[in-house]
Amino acid sequence: MVDFGDSPTVYTRPLARLIEQLQRLPGIGPKTAQRLALHIIKRSDEEVKNLAQALLDAKKQVGLCQVCFHLSAESVCDICRNPQRDSQTVCVVSDSRDVVA
Repeated sequence: MVDFGDSPTVYTRPLARLIEQLQRLPGIGPKTAQRLALHIIKRSDEEVKNLAQALLDAKKQVGLCQVCFHLSAESVCDICRNPQRDSQTVCVVSDSRDVVA
């Protein structure tokens, strides 16, 4: 059983597991996880496979830049590889999302 506040709902174990996993993501609460899970299972098999493959590909192919530790698909990110960039200047941020903000 997955608890959704005032109205606990019983789901099949696979759906409850999906909701629990989605809820572990930052900013995703119980109700949003439930909405996402229900949306996903209503999608076609092909759409779900594409989503699952995108998650796996990102996990396997994205790492940290060896220079600045920003997320990158290469050992050195595009920012650090840019020849016009001053390599003596480093931008320090607390979260990699701030780099693209």
